[in-house]
Amino acid sequence: MIVATRRKLWFAVAVVALGQAAVLGWMIWDRTSLLSNGREVVLEVIPVDPRSLFRGDYVILGYDISRFSLPAGAQAPRLQTPYYLTLKKKPDGDNWQVVGGANEPPASPPADEVVIKGRVDYVSEPSTDKPQDPTIVGLHYGIESFFVPEGNGRELEKMVGDKKISAVIAIDDDGNAAIKGLLSEGRRIYEEPLL
Repeated sequence: MIVATRRKLWFAVAVVALGQAAVLGWMIWDRTSLLSNGREVVLEVIPVDPRSLFRGDYVILGYDISRFSLPAGAQAPRLQTPYYLTLKKKPDGDNWQVVGGANEPPASPPADEVVIKGRVDYVSEPSTDKPQDPTIVGLHYGIESFFVPEGNGRELEKMVGDKKISAVIAIDDDGNAAIKGLLSEGRRIYEEPLL
């Protein structure tokens, strides 16, 4: 009786361990697949004032795509729901710009456009004394912080403050995004390792 109970216990422990290993393996594969196969876009980085003693060396990154002005008459999205922006490469460079936004992803965007999925942080309606102002939607994408080798955080923060940094973002077919690297004056200065 005791032997059978121990076998069941060891079997349960083995099942839990295998389940945890499978979840961890899937997470690693998912991230590696996104970085390897996602379409690259380059976004200009705007300064944000971060400070944390607990996360190690990292840089907080802000983007122009973090704030989207809804077209006149468009329905404002609900908080914490997905929102999709369509990006297209600027004609005069490597950076990308917003060309549209919606609560649902477009069925089939043109080949020269890519769709990024964000989550709605806030919606700012125009004030009653300025009804002509647009409704602003604040979005986050999970690409707002970037961990860097120890000792390089301050230098990168200064470069971000001086607007000398762009981020290389990998975006998959579902609109999920990950930081692939950082550029300074067109040269890659940091690359996210696949593992």
